[in-house]
Amino acid sequence: MTPLKAWVRQRACFALVVAALSASAPTLSASADELDTIIEYVQTRDIAPPLPRSFFSRRAELRDIALSPNGKLVAYIFETGDAKQVRLYDLAKSTYQTLFTSRILRSIHWSTDGAHLFMETDQGIARVSLAARDRPSHVINLDRKIEEKFFGIDPTHPNAFLVARRIERDQPPVLTRVFADGQTEELYTPDTEVTDFLTVGEDRNFALQIRDKQLALLTLEGTTETTLLTCGVTDNCGLISYSATTDRLYMRGHFGDDLLGVYAINPHDGSHQLIHRDPGGTFDLNSVKIDKRTGMPALVGYRDDYTSFYGLNDAMKGAMAALEAQMQADYYHIIPDATLEHFVVIDQSTNEPERKVSFFSVAEQKLTAIPLASPATAAELNHRDNVAPRIPIWFTASDGMELQGYVTLPLGRDPASVPLVVVPHGGPWGRVDGSYDGRAQFLANRGYAVFEPNFRASMGFGLKYMTSGKREFGDGRVLQDILDGTNYILSRGIGRVGNMAIFGHSFGGFSVLSALSFAPDMYQVGIAGAPPADLAKAIDHYRKNRDDGDFSMSFEFYKDQAVNPDDPEDRRKMHMKSPDYHWEKINKPLYIWAGAQDLKVSVLDVRDYVLRLQHAGKAVTYLEEPRAGHSPKEPMAREAYFYMVEKALATHLGGPEPEPVNERLARHLKRVSRELR
Repeated sequence: MTPLKAWVRQRACFALVVAALSASAPTLSASADELDTIIEYVQTRDIAPPLPRSFFSRRAELRDIALSPNGKLVAYIFETGDAKQVRLYDLAKSTYQTLFTSRILRSIHWSTDGAHLFMETDQGIARVSLAARDRPSHVINLDRKIEEKFFGIDPTHPNAFLVARRIERDQPPVLTRVFADGQTEELYTPDTEVTDFLTVGEDRNFALQIRDKQLALLTLEGTTETTLLTCGVTDNCGLISYSATTDRLYMRGHFGDDLLGVYAINPHDGSHQLIHRDPGGTFDLNSVKIDKRTGMPALVGYRDDYTSFYGLNDAMKGAMAALEAQMQADYYHIIPDATLEHFVVIDQSTNEPERKVSFFSVAEQKLTAIPLASPATAAELNHRDNVAPRIPIWFTASDGMELQGYVTLPLGRDPASVPLVVVPHGGPWGRVDGSYDGRAQFLANRGYAVFEPNFRASMGFGLKYMTSGKREFGDGRVLQDILDGTNYILSRGIGRVGNMAIFGHSFGGFSVLSALSFAPDMYQVGIAGAPPADLAKAIDHYRKNRDDGDFSMSFEFYKDQAVNPDDPEDRRKMHMKSPDYHWEKINKPLYIWAGAQDLKVSVLDVRDYVLRLQHAGKAVTYLEEPRAGHSPKEPMAREAYFYMVEKALATHLGGPEPEPVNERLARHLKRVSRELR
């Protein structure tokens, strides 16, 4: 039990005793809620001991985890330094083995028969045979810049996977089965790009294909192609599985509902039936776990304020009841084997700085820790006892819409007297969730309160929530949500006017530039990482350099929800309310970070924006990492980024001065600090 949970339980018990002694004695005020409880709690604690910057700037060791189909082996990517290793853990023997080392690993996938591990890399797909224990080998190249992509493991073959690859450069990619030995079999030649593909047997496939700016669900039987239904660009439709038992195709989608759910599709006429959506009526579907013997969904998960899972049959309902009785996690993932008889459970709760991994046997109803990560250091153990509480909050925007976000408060301090840092997330079509957040914990460890708003356009809260941010960027409704949320936090006794910062990365950086341009008196300093100053320019750059096999559908989404960069009038309208156009309004100190190799935001556009500020005598500090992409990955680059944040907040909000920089970091900072004269 975490210190916070223990304290809350103690307070609840005390309240019951007081109530029993005097019926007229109040336990808590009528307006008290969880935020009041947390504010009271942090003031009972000692101030958390400061931890070194490097503790928070490091990347997590465990990057991807996959349980074998028989539930006996755990494969995972272990990141050490700038290398990534594919490791194998034998659950029965408690032994480890390193199978493959590469800097370009993305994800790992078991073959259907469990005899091979397929590894997605920046260049394509590689393979390791566990039966023969041969050397890793490259199977096929994939060029994501031309819409080639990996569609996952083929459920109908023991050792094959599915890809889209271009046979002719001027034609859409062909859907192809690739076997472990590199042999290929063409399954479908489309006339436009396919965003999702599922094969269910000989001469029978399903595809989601872009047609007329929509997604068409096709059933493909031999040479016969039938359109079953269509989805809009915002419907988030995706294929899950097919069950021969029920003769139904299972999909995620909205299908006319506000919330994303899982549906059964009749493959003969396209009619659909809801299988499950959030019982609370607030959050979108996040994950579906399949019984691969039948192809039927058996377990569904939601990222709500934290996480919730629901069994779709009696066995899974019982399994979840037993699992949740044995764990204290608020936020976790489940990775099942092929038959859902065993789970790997990954705990990423707010008090878990490194992923905590366990193994759960459904038959034995037993949860056992798996030591995949490095042993916890003294600093990690100390941090677990001094993690700042982080809780979800809901607030009402100035136009009446209910919005969600997260608040993190430093221990041992009066929340009303500490500086407040507002941290908008990237995307904008992403969200902040209830997992451990190293960035928020770093700020809280330094004595700052942190507010992370899920402004409209955030995903996971339904279609209305997301689409109500349509084209409302820059000087628009999305920024107003951030300002409204800030005012709400102030009204609850957290932070104070005149001592606040705004800090964000990617679209979060765009929000920083927007806030300093259109609400110049709100925040005392802005810190922007990889910030696009104009969304049309960012889309242009990403289109040239994309490494996303689904870019065609993403581009349709961008045109619908943000700006069409191919329409001059649309570009002009968005530019007129962008921070790029209103750069002269900046009158507060601004700190900007950029990666010279960024494929999403052009470093040339960032330099141009910074140059204008510098020539006008604005207070701007600029760090440019020559080897970094959209985010810093190398340890020294990450620590330099965190130092910039810490120094900016100390200088302008009166927070603690950063720990002294060592000689190596000092040289690095000197090298990446840029004056564009």
